[in-house]
Order: sequence, then structure tokens, then C-alpha cells
Amino acid sequence: MGNPDFEIVGNGNIGEKARQLLDKTSRLKEIGFHVPKRTILAQDFFDGFFQRNDLGRNVQEVEITGNLEQKIRGGSLTGEEFETLQRVTSSYNGSPLAIRSSAEGDARGTGTYESRFSPNQVEQVGKQLLIVLASYFSEDAIAFRRDSKSGKGFAVMVEPIVGQQIDWVFAPVYSGFGYTSTSKGAGYIHLVTGMLGGVSSRDGERITEELVREHQDDFANIVCKLPKRSHDWREWPLEKLLACPLGHAYLGEGKVGKSYYSFEERLKGALHDLKLIPLFEYMKRMEDAFDRPQYFEWAMAIEEGKPRWYILQIADVDKKNDVFDFGDAEKVLFDCHTVTGSGIKEANKIFDCWNRDDIPRLDRFNQQNRGYVLLFSSRLTRGMIDLFIEGQLSYRNFSNASVLVEIQDVKHAGDSVAHLGGQLDETGKFFGVLNYGPEYTPNLELFGARKKKEFGADVYQGRVKAIASERQDRMQVIAID
Repeated sequence: MGNPDFEIVGNGNIGEKARQLLDKTSRLKEIGFHVPKRTILAQDFFDGFFQRNDLGRNVQEVEITGNLEQKIRGGSLTGEEFETLQRVTSSYNGSPLAIRSSAEGDARGTGTYESRFSPNQVEQVGKQLLIVLASYFSEDAIAFRRDSKSGKGFAVMVEPIVGQQIDWVFAPVYSGFGYTSTSKGAGYIHLVTGMLGGVSSRDGERITEELVREHQDDFANIVCKLPKRSHDWREWPLEKLLACPLGHAYLGEGKVGKSYYSFEERLKGALHDLKLIPLFEYMKRMEDAFDRPQYFEWAMAIEEGKPRWYILQIADVDKKNDVFDFGDAEKVLFDCHTVTGSGIKEANKIFDCWNRDDIPRLDRFNQQNRGYVLLFSSRLTRGMIDLFIEGQLSYRNFSNASVLVEIQDVKHAGDSVAHLGGQLDETGKFFGVLNYGPEYTPNLELFGARKKKEFGADVYQGRVKAIASERQDRMQVIAID
């Protein structure tokens, strides 16, 4: 008897993202979540494509060349592959589709591989499919697999975009990512209006069960209390949240972007009555069901007048129980929050990456140095709105760094998983956002006194120690010589 939620086409590896969903979907539905129907194109499905285009016998045996990605994107599917895609797309009844990667070690949505969106037309789906397939061979992906030791293996998932027609766009009402619990205790959800509230969005808000209960699960009141809101949000908070393009929407013809749009009255009524406590109850049951904390990406749509919570992605998370004595060391260079990673690392250099011009210098520095600290501006991190703009940090630029410190000098979600966090966690790197304030003033005098030029960039020279604790949500980088 087949699984009504999944169709697997081909044989071989289906990747960690698809495997986690396949193993957990039945329990998720018992808990009360919904899941979109998915088609998984297993690794061997692409053998004919690689052979037809003289690229190799299969994914594992493709020769890595400088123009390999371009060759894959410009390749052609076999007749059998095209017919399969035609059948798959027709099974989704005209819904716009998401074409998503599923690789080994990529269940947490690291952003290493591409995800694309397409109208439900087989020719367009085929083009987007090849872009996703090509991303397995990018420099970033190869460096990530090496550092994370995740192993090889790749598949592609095809699924409908969760959402509904809202004004002139197609999108869920809200989406985001979350943790059922963290090393610091209770879990949280991260929320944006629209879609791509997982690793792709840099905007949005973090909401905890404590905040929800404090305000009697009154969604409009919760919106008022969220940080970083100007006074005009308080007059009509819910309507303004609905109209503000924090997230993205499907604009048609495969395009995804930010846009203002309006909800019709029946949807506004359902959202005024929206309750978040049931979602947090689902999260507790999810952790109990799988016997460990869960990272998940979600989307919510209003169907039959009620909210439906969909799980788009899920992964096990290890709790890290760690406590360190940070003290008030005089030689603390940087004190950080929003920490990923726990433990102690030492380094001999800190690369200061402040402008886009520093990125090629970092790339050259990275090729000749290992285990260094990277100090960088949040302006250089990758958000979906800037996805195709050159001059933003990619994993290959800092693959040999061991510690990353972000200077959050532009509006930012503040959650490392929303941009680089998945990649860093999987490869054992520490991450923290620089603290500012009287208690945590960066020691710029000491930092500046020990900087020298390397590859045309400023590089701190001297032994430092990074102490990181996820549980305490603190990281210090300390000069030790």
C-alpha cells in the first residue's frame, strides 16, 4: 500500500530533507499538522539526464569542471524524464509548484542548495529542476559537504506552494521556522507575513509561548508588543501587519518577491480570531513524539475559515547543555548574543570584512588560512531579496573560518539560522551577533592596534580564544597574548 502523501520516482538516495519528512509525516498528521503532497525524484532518476548530456553515468561520477553548473542548467531531459514530469505536474491540479533540494546533511535548511518556484507548466518545471540539480555541484555545496562531512547524495522534491490567492499574489498567510525547545529552555516560532519564512527570510519576529500566554493569546495585542514597531503600528496593528511585506509572495511566472497586498474581509475575520497556543501545544507533542527537540519550517493558510498549520521541513536537533564562566576579562574583544555553537576555540587571526570589496580579499585569505575568526557586517549576508546580487558572502568565502561575529548594522531578524546558521551549525563553527552597550563595548582600541594588511584587508594578528554557550546565549572573543 503506497503512502498517499509521497510519491517516490526512481531509486537510490532521497536525501535527508525528504527522508525526515517521509519518516515523520504520519505522526505529524496525528498531532494535528498538515502536509502538502510531495513527489520525490530520487537520485537515480537523474542518471539518464547525465548520460544523455555526456556528463557522466550518475550524480556520483560527474567530473567537476569550471562550467559544470552551466552545462547542467543548459542540458535536456530524456523523453522518459519529461513524460514523468508531465504526469507529476498534472497531478497538482494547476497549483504553482516549489522545486526543492534534498541532500544528505541538509535537513535543517542550510541554504546551501537551491529551491525554485514555477508555474504548473512542465517546461518551466523542467528548467527550474535543472537549476536545483546544478546547485549540488556549486563551490559552496562542495565546500559545505567537505566541512560538514555530510556525505554525498542528492534528490529533488516537487510540491505545491502552501497558500492561497490573496489579492493578486499567491502565498500562505504566515510562515516561518521554529524550535520545539532549545538549549536555553522553551522553544519559539519565527513569523513573517507571506512565504519564505524559513532560512530565506531576514525579516520577521520571534514569538514565544510565554509572550503568547502573557497576552492571553490575543494575536492583535501580541503584534502590538512585538519589538521594533513604530507608534503607527499600534493604531491598527493587525491590518498593518497583514499589509506589510515582511515575507515574500509568489507573483506568477516563477517569480517570488515582496509586495503589498490586501486580505479580503473573511480572511481578516479569521485572523482576528487567530490563536497561537494550539500551535505551541502541537510543538510539545512533536518533541514528545520524536523524543528530541525539532527544528521545523512551517506555513499557515486559512482553509474553510480556520487556520491550518503545514510542516514544510523538519529535522532533529541535539540539545547542548553547557555553562561557562565568562567573567569580566579586560581583554575581551567582542561579546556576542544569538549564539550558535558551544565550547572553546582558539585562533591566531581575525579577518575584518566590512565592505563588499572585502569579499574577494576574504576569498583569497580563506584559501591560505584555517581556524580564524571572521568579523563581518550583516549588510553582506544573503537574503532572498538580494539572491541574485553579486557581492554577498557565500559559504566558500569563509569555509575555513572557525568563529563568525556579525556586526548587525542593518535591520535583521537576529536569528542566525535565518541566514548562515544552518551551515555553521552543521560544520561546527561558532556564530554570534556583536553586543553593543555600556556593559559590552567592543574593545576597538585593542583590535585596531593589532591590525595589519593582508590581501589588502585589515586582519587582527594575535592569539584569541572564543568561548561560546548556546544555553547562556553568549559568546566572547578574548585576546590571550
